[in-house]
Amino acid sequence: MKGQFAAISYSLYVELKYLMIRFWTILLAFVVVDILVFSQVNEHLLLVTSMPQYIFSGIVSFIIIRKSFSFCLKLGATRKAYLLTMTCVFALFEIVMSLINVVIMSISIKVINSFNLMNVQLYYASDFIFHDPTVAVHFLTDAVFIFFITAASCLLGSIVYKFGQTGGMITGAVLILLFTIPVTKEPVIHFIKSLSNGSLLLTFGTMVIVSFLFFLINWLFLKKASPVHQA
Repeated sequence: MKGQFAAISYSLYVELKYLMIRFWTILLAFVVVDILVFSQVNEHLLLVTSMPQYIFSGIVSFIIIRKSFSFCLKLGATRKAYLLTMTCVFALFEIVMSLINVVIMSISIKVINSFNLMNVQLYYASDFIFHDPTVAVHFLTDAVFIFFITAASCLLGSIVYKFGQTGGMITGAVLILLFTIPVTKEPVIHFIKSLSNGSLLLTFGTMVIVSFLFFLINWLFLKKASPVHQA
């Protein structure tokens, strides 16, 4: 089991490392270029670096589970070992992603303040949820959101792997329907609004528990899945 855990972890690490380097290189270059350009003009710039992270994390987790699951099974890994390892790796992934964002944002904000660039403003997602959040809240918000998104994307990836594109399209249609029906849409909207009013620990704790449940549900789709995913 330990050998499988190490092998799967290394496989996921190599894949994530390559994708993360490309993502952060592009995002950092984008931020630097924007700061340089807008330092020379009178236009205002507003950047929210959390959002690209969320999109990237969702896409990466969806793609990786479809590629790595088949690869690891062919190398002799068990489905249980893969699921446990994947959950641990993505839990570490969200911590690293959030930490990198905090570092880059802190440095960028210091540079902006040093050059007194009043027309350039950088924000975290937590700036739009909480009143005067601390760096710890910035980190925690991004980490929890990324973990939730990766868990949901992994679940969607497992469904597509098991049932093919048809299964994924049906799942997507059901989700869209759920978010358009008032009886299901209203609780979601209420939950989002309650983030800034309720207990931080309770809110994020609930999201983390739901995320682990998503990873657990993956087992229902992967326990008998073929090493070759459905087209």
